[in-house]
Amino acid sequence: MKRFLSANSFVLSIFCVVLLAGLIPEFGGPASPLPIRRLRSIGIFLIFFNQGVQLPGEELRRGLVNWRLHLMVQSAVYLIFPLLTFLLLWLAGDLLEQPDLRRGFLYLSFVPTTITSAVALTGMAGGAVSGALFNCTLSAVLGVFITPALSVAFLGAGESEGAVTLAETLLGVATTILLPLGLGQAARGLLSRFYHRHKVFFKRLNSGIILYIIWVAFCQSFLRDTWSQVPPASLLLTFAGVILILLSMSAGLWAVSGWAGFPNPVRIAAFFSGSQKTLAMGLPLSALIFPPDMELSLILLPLLLYHPAQLILGGWMIQRFQNSAVLKP
Repeated sequence: MKRFLSANSFVLSIFCVVLLAGLIPEFGGPASPLPIRRLRSIGIFLIFFNQGVQLPGEELRRGLVNWRLHLMVQSAVYLIFPLLTFLLLWLAGDLLEQPDLRRGFLYLSFVPTTITSAVALTGMAGGAVSGALFNCTLSAVLGVFITPALSVAFLGAGESEGAVTLAETLLGVATTILLPLGLGQAARGLLSRFYHRHKVFFKRLNSGIILYIIWVAFCQSFLRDTWSQVPPASLLLTFAGVILILLSMSAGLWAVSGWAGFPNPVRIAAFFSGSQKTLAMGLPLSALIFPPDMELSLILLPLLLYHPAQLILGGWMIQRFQNSAVLKP
């Protein structure tokens, strides 16, 4: 039991903050005694500063050479994933009628791949870690520009009352994400050893900030009575859609990387780097992209479901990849 709780602590924490938001939603709303928006801004700054300090430039340079892997992964993240999502939403038609959930699926398809879990799972499965690290980092950098642009173009993020233009969004992204990321990278030489010694603390700090963003989003949704307006069938369809997309992307990447003649370690890197989506960047970006009148909790729901699903699938696949018969060239 203790091992289960430890392995799934973050997923369980998400359920806890959602429950807390339901019990005391006023603390995360406009009338909160807490400086909600300022705390969120500080938290987002810290997340990307921490990521900047922890990005190893040496590993990135080593992974630069395999351009075929990079082309496959980035195409999967920013082209195939959105096209597959558009197709599934078109096939679903009126079955998924809640507009914010439909936006949520598209937003899920626009966010970058994750860095920490994809690289860790690649290493544990015996894959090409340098290739995974390069692609995950490249995806994160591209996502700073691509995710806001696609969100404004396809999700109406620039059309609601109080919304900002794409130029204003990118300016906000530059000051809120690129600035702390660059400062963290510049301070890497001074702080990397300190961060390495206290990596558990900084991991928990980042997780705590993400949980805070989730809590605020759900507090506001409970204050608006959003969830009573969502049919249970739509929630079940959202869960089924998330699983279908994850399995389709994972199986497709494994098959295509085999057809491309990649060795198994590189196929494993493509499998994890191209199919996963980041909660650590997706949540802060959503807070910058979407205006207050959009229902952020529903938009984020597919991403919140996708995150634990990809970790469960990844953990299950590690043992299969470690099998000598699978890893044999």
